[in-house]
Amino acid sequence: MASAAAATLEERILSLLNDSEIAAADICAGVGDRALVECRYPHVPAPAAGGSPLFLTASLTKPLIGLLIVQLAADGALGLNEPVRNFLPAFRRGPLRRINFRHLLTHTSGLPDMLPENEQLRAEHATVQQFAELTAAQNPAFLPGEECSYCSMGFAVLQLVIEQITGVALPQYLRDRVLTPLGMSETALGIPLDLEAWWARTVPCQLPPGQPADCDWNWNSRYWRALGAPWGGLTSTAGDLSRLLRCLLRNGRGADGNAIFAAEVVTAATSNQTQYFSALPEAHRKSRPWGLGWRLNWPDHAGCFSDFLPFGAWGHWGATGTQMWADSMTKRWCVILTQQPWEQSQWMIQRISNLLASSLAASGS
Repeated sequence: MASAAAATLEERILSLLNDSEIAAADICAGVGDRALVECRYPHVPAPAAGGSPLFLTASLTKPLIGLLIVQLAADGALGLNEPVRNFLPAFRRGPLRRINFRHLLTHTSGLPDMLPENEQLRAEHATVQQFAELTAAQNPAFLPGEECSYCSMGFAVLQLVIEQITGVALPQYLRDRVLTPLGMSETALGIPLDLEAWWARTVPCQLPPGQPADCDWNWNSRYWRALGAPWGGLTSTAGDLSRLLRCLLRNGRGADGNAIFAAEVVTAATSNQTQYFSALPEAHRKSRPWGLGWRLNWPDHAGCFSDFLPFGAWGHWGATGTQMWADSMTKRWCVILTQQPWEQSQWMIQRISNLLASSLAASGS
C-alpha cells in the first residue's frame, strides 16, 4: 500500500471516529510483517508522560493465556484432554471431575462466565486465586463438552495451573515467555501500583451500566487495572498486540526468527476445536467454532470480526471496546482498541474493521 493510499485510509478511519461517540482509539493493521495503517484518535501526540496511550484490552487477554496453556501441553507439562483435577484438588469433586483443559479453552466447561458474587468480590479487592477457588465451588450448568457458553472464570482456573506448573506468577511468566521476546514493552498483565509513568498513560474507559464511577473496583480503578485478571486485565497498545499477531502468522516465530511458540501450538490454538465435540449442537461445531483461547470468525453473528474475512480468520473481542483478528491465508491482521464498551462501540468497530479488511486485501493482491 503506497503511503498516499495509507494516509487516505487513515483519514477515512478518523472521519468515522469523528462521527462516533468513541473518545479514544488506537488502531494498527497490516499484511504479513508490514504495518500499513497506524492510527491514533484523537490525532494527537503521545501523552505528556511519554510513550503511547495504554488501553485496557479486556478479553483480548484470554488468547494470550490460551497460548501459554497450549504451549505447556506441547512441552509435555499437561494434556489438553487431561482433567483439571490432576492439578487442582478442588476439581476432584463429582460435578467437576470431567472438566479438562480443552473444555476451559473452548468455553465448553459449563462453569460460569462471572460468579454470582462478582461485584462483592471486586468490592473486597479479591485476588485471582479467590475468584478461582469460588469458581471451583460452582456446579457446571451442563455436562462438559455438551454445550458452549462463554466462561471468563475458566481463565482464573488456568492461571492457578500455569503458576503451579511453572512456579512463576502469571504476569511475570507472560512477560518472560512472550512479551519481552516479542518486544511488547508496552504490554502488561496488571499495572504495578508503583509504576506511575504507566498509570499516567492509561486511557480511562467509559464505564458500562453496573459500574459506578465513584466505586474503587470499576474498569478505571487501581485495583482492577493492577489485578491483571487473566480473563481481561491486559493493558496494551495496538502496535504491541500487532507484534503478537505477526508472530502467529509467522507460525510462532519472532521477527528475529526465534521460536516463541511451536508451529503446532499456533495451528491448534487458531483452528476449529469445537468441531471435535460430538455432543455439541451442530451450530457450535460448524457455525460458531472456537479455537483454544481464540475465536474464529462468525459471519452470521453480531460479533463478526468483519464481513470481508473468511470463516477461518481468528481473533477475539473485548468488553472495553476492543478487537483483534488475523487471517492465516492472506496474512492480513488488525488491532482496534477503544475505550467505549463493546455494546456501544461494536458497530463502529466493525465498520472500521470492514474498511481495513477490504483495503488490506486489495493491497496484498
